[in-house]
Amino acid sequence: MEVIDGKQFLFCRVDRGEDLLKSIIKAVEDTKLDTGVVVSGVGSLLKARIHMVSSSDFPPKDDFLEFEGPLEIVSLQGIIADGQPHLHISIVNRDFKPFSGHLEEECLILSICEVAIVKVEDPKLTRTVFPGTQVGKLIKK
Repeated sequence: MEVIDGKQFLFCRVDRGEDLLKSIIKAVEDTKLDTGVVVSGVGSLLKARIHMVSSSDFPPKDDFLEFEGPLEIVSLQGIIADGQPHLHISIVNRDFKPFSGHLEEECLILSICEVAIVKVEDPKLTRTVFPGTQVGKLIKK
């Protein structure tokens, strides 16, 4: 992975075999980014692991799904609050069937992935959880 740290943006190049989420977390930690917005992510995956809600209950139940590549990343976006990313990814398989959900570890890069993150100086954001759940709520620090 390589990180290009600009005044208003971080650009991350994640290389073959690297874990996409772990790489983004490392870039955030290495640059001490507190709050940001992932505005773009393009590339391809060898394999993917995502989760999505599977019930209307609150808190909702989650289903974890795994896919073997090659897979194309159609979209990657989300918010970084208190240095912690909450990211969603959309991918498509070779039959052009799309899948979307929360980005999880074990999404391994096939050739390359390029990620753009906008740095946010103000307001600084954090998350609290709804009582009795693990569901995060975005708030100003």
